[in-house]
Amino acid sequence: MTRKLVLLTLLILAVALVSACGPAAEEAAPTATAVPPTATAVPPTDTPVPPTATPAPPTDTPVPPTATPVPPTATPEPPQSSAVLDDATAYYSSGPKTISADDLFANLNDGDAENDPFILSVRALEDDTAGHIPGAYNVSIKELFTPDVLADLPTDQPIVVYCYTGQTAAQATAALNVMGYDASSLVFGMSGWTNDPTAYVKRFDAEKVARQYPTSTEEVAWPEASGDTPDALGETSVAAAEAYFTDGGPKLIAADDVYNNLNDGDPDNDPFIISVRSAEDYAKGHVPGAVWASPKELFTADMLAKLPADRPIVTYCYTGQTAGQVTAGLNLLGYDAASMTYGMSGWSDDPEVYVKRFDPETTPRDFAFDTGAPASLAAGKMADDSAAAGNEVMDAAVAYFSAGPKTIAADALFENLNDGDETNDPYVISVRKPEDYAVGHIPGAVNISPADLFNPDVMATLPTDQPIVAYCYTGQSASQVTSALNMAGYDASNLVFGMSSWTTDPEVYKTRFEPETAKSYPTTTDPFEATGEYAAPSPLAATVAEAANTYFDAGMKTIKADALYENLNDGDETNDPYIISVRSADDYGKGHLPGAVWEDPKALFTPEGLATLPTDQPIVVYCYTGQTASQVTSALNLLGYDASSLVFGMSSWSDDPDVFAKRFDAAKAAHDYATEASQ
Repeated sequence: MTRKLVLLTLLILAVALVSACGPAAEEAAPTATAVPPTATAVPPTDTPVPPTATPAPPTDTPVPPTATPVPPTATPEPPQSSAVLDDATAYYSSGPKTISADDLFANLNDGDAENDPFILSVRALEDDTAGHIPGAYNVSIKELFTPDVLADLPTDQPIVVYCYTGQTAAQATAALNVMGYDASSLVFGMSGWTNDPTAYVKRFDAEKVARQYPTSTEEVAWPEASGDTPDALGETSVAAAEAYFTDGGPKLIAADDVYNNLNDGDPDNDPFIISVRSAEDYAKGHVPGAVWASPKELFTADMLAKLPADRPIVTYCYTGQTAGQVTAGLNLLGYDAASMTYGMSGWSDDPEVYVKRFDPETTPRDFAFDTGAPASLAAGKMADDSAAAGNEVMDAAVAYFSAGPKTIAADALFENLNDGDETNDPYVISVRKPEDYAVGHIPGAVNISPADLFNPDVMATLPTDQPIVAYCYTGQSASQVTSALNMAGYDASNLVFGMSSWTTDPEVYKTRFEPETAKSYPTTTDPFEATGEYAAPSPLAATVAEAANTYFDAGMKTIKADALYENLNDGDETNDPYIISVRSADDYGKGHLPGAVWEDPKALFTPEGLATLPTDQPIVVYCYTGQTASQVTSALNLLGYDASSLVFGMSSWSDDPDVFAKRFDAAKAAHDYATEASQ
């Protein structure tokens, strides 16, 4: 029974199992049938392949646009084919040209004058007058690249250019070479030639200049070529150089300004910085963000295409000289580049970083230099070819003022006359009125009126082997006489403040500056520059003596402060004079007569200086007390200008001590030296 039950149970299970499997098999068909839809979806899945593949054309289609930028990227073609780039590549491929002070000195002193270079100074004329390399010509860097001046440069002789520290000359040197001249920059300029501060004037001073700004050792990669290159400043190198140097060049930037720019929080105005030091020294430390370049490789179309055309560029080296040459080339090509003044020497005081710099202990030499006005390349004419050549009056004015007006103080004259040695006594001339001379005069003095002094018969009585001292009441009339005497070949000095400084006796000095007479006329600190260009007038005569006789016979020209003030404020600008201040540049900056230009007498009496003076307008010259201005006024009149000296100078125009700066003070300047009266 039990067995039957088991069998029955198994039978029931088997039937149930078969029933379960049957439907499952039937479901399989629909599951399999579903494959076609799944497979049918393949075409749609495949069908998108064309769309997916179809993007290939669009994907391929962008290739032309991607390829299209290639021409712009390769558009260093214009520069590559430009004359300026070709010239720059030719020069920089062999490296910037320089010459050391030792090599230049050896060249100039080898006994072979035929191999001497043509030496060109681009310093200020007054600084070259204090000291310049023997044989050097002087020209401002703005004038150098004008056609007339370039016409006077030799094309068959090497040129050496120098400045103060080598940086400005470096820019001029590069441009000259790009233009086809054979030029070298004097390393460290006048700072390397001499250790005399009166001659070098200014040089690198680590204590004042060197900073401790951060540096980086992280190499900065060059950007990809943008294809955007500027146009050169001219179609030719000559035209590009003239455009650069006459309109803003040479461009320099101080380390302080670079640092402040990089740290002002605005990266959009940061310059693109290039180090042109050695690769090894770049790795030791460079200005953060700077890329490295070799000057030899920089001036190629491929490299220049990587430079930003719409962003300022700063270049730097060790001392500013190599970078100066690079900067000039970049500007000629149309880039906006500036050289960092003193290079890494100005950025860092770490010797491991700056590596090498100007050393005042070991760099300067003590080579000889000349004083006096150097030969000049003015208005395209060498000094000996200029309109002034053969003009005795001009030559005399240039020679005298190149060393500065001659004066002597009362105490120095008194000591001279009372040192017990009569052989060194000067010949003393009073140019006061005869009646005032009779009341009291310096012992031994003769009295001669200015109108008679330059008469040939009177001049024949003047000593040519003895110094002359001229004096008047306040030093102003005697100053005019002194200037003319020196131009005529005499050794004359003006007694400072005249009889006002020799004695405190009003019966003797007669008249002197009184502070209460000073005006309070307005002054300005706005600078005015000489912008005119005029042909020189004819001197009053062919010789200095004749010109002086003509001028002083007609009477010395002066103008008082109130008369000048009325002239300037009469509402008629057409009759205004051309005003010149011959005070120091610093005091000119503190305050000067409205409209006045500043001139250094040393620089004024050169062909290029005089070329700025009008010949159809009266001129007024002023100084502190009227004495220096009187010497200048006299010379200008002998040269044919219509000039007057402002009586008592700034002392009479302003009562502000910050403006007049210095004036006659009887308590300090007047003495009680003995006088004698005429019988």
